[in-house]
Amino acid sequence: MDTTRARKIADALTWTRIWSAVPITLCAWYELRGWVLVLYILAALTDLADGYFGRRAIPPEKDTDFDGRADLVFSVMTLVWLWMLIPGFVESYWIPYLPVLLVMEAYMIIVRIRWPDIEIPHFQFGRVAMAIFCLLLPVLLVFGDVPWFVHGILVIGTASKMQLAWHLWNCDKPAV
Repeated sequence: MDTTRARKIADALTWTRIWSAVPITLCAWYELRGWVLVLYILAALTDLADGYFGRRAIPPEKDTDFDGRADLVFSVMTLVWLWMLIPGFVESYWIPYLPVLLVMEAYMIIVRIRWPDIEIPHFQFGRVAMAIFCLLLPVLLVFGDVPWFVHGILVIGTASKMQLAWHLWNCDKPAV
């Protein structure tokens, strides 16, 4: 496959995942759970597909982590959709993890601002954690409240963020 074409496909799929938040949010607002489920699964599959094409593509023109930012948008919106569709989700599950995740995310934002040229790695564990996280909403929509599953996914997601934060804490940062 032509590497330029592969980059265009990868970027288009990433944009699709970002823009999918609009119709999914509208469907969640009107509690159209079946549509949310279908659109969410399709959007999550774009993450797999853009990775496939991205690995075969020329490097992106800009040095920003476009896919990582799309993952962040999709993750945050997943939590919004869970809040909209699963009564008590935030109070029962999200609150205990929130302080830890906010501190780690704030640290990573500070690192990105202070050292804009620092490379943010894509650990395999992070890729797996994102794939597992994408199962959270569909499982809750189909099977209802499954506490052990929810906590398991949130622990894995938190551990993934901790791995990245730990790496950024210990890496050699360029002089400012």
